[in-house]
Amino acid sequence: MNKSNILKENKDKSGIYRWVSLISNKSYVGSSTNITKRLRRYYNINYLNSKIIKDNSLIYRALLNQGYSNFNLEILEYCNLESLINREQYYIDLLKPEYNICKRAGSMLGFKHSVKTKLNFLNRDTGRGHVTNIISKENNETKTYNSMRTAAKNIGVSHTTLRRYINKNKLLKGIYFIKSKTN
Repeated sequence: MNKSNILKENKDKSGIYRWVSLISNKSYVGSSTNITKRLRRYYNINYLNSKIIKDNSLIYRALLNQGYSNFNLEILEYCNLESLINREQYYIDLLKPEYNICKRAGSMLGFKHSVKTKLNFLNRDTGRGHVTNIISKENNETKTYNSMRTAAKNIGVSHTTLRRYINKNKLLKGIYFIKSKTN
């Protein structure tokens, strides 16, 4: 009901939040470097559905099943980035939230892959995924890629855009015909 106010009040703030079910009194404690950005995800039903499948998130499932009106959202504390994970752990230990799958606060906050790892991601050919062919209407040249992401990057679009054009069987940028098959 107060979604826009909640998003506005938490703009550019980092801190700890808690969802509490009014039906079961179960709760979830989380943290974010940008609370508004995180809450936008919670308020996006498509996002919640996709994450349930991928991560089996108990809080996402509860929000969808019980409805937002059956939850209270509490901002427990605003804090700086350096203390974010410690403060989240404090609240997890104190409140013992049932919807938290992991009982230890953790985050990829500040984590960066090495240059070597990034190159491995870019150059990987796992033998799985999509073989993508891009055919230029202008010169009938065909280029083959072992990943849809690499193909998309080469022609300057996102892999989501590339996939959409494949599914619609339409020319991309008016010149590229794309075919993709799963290995």
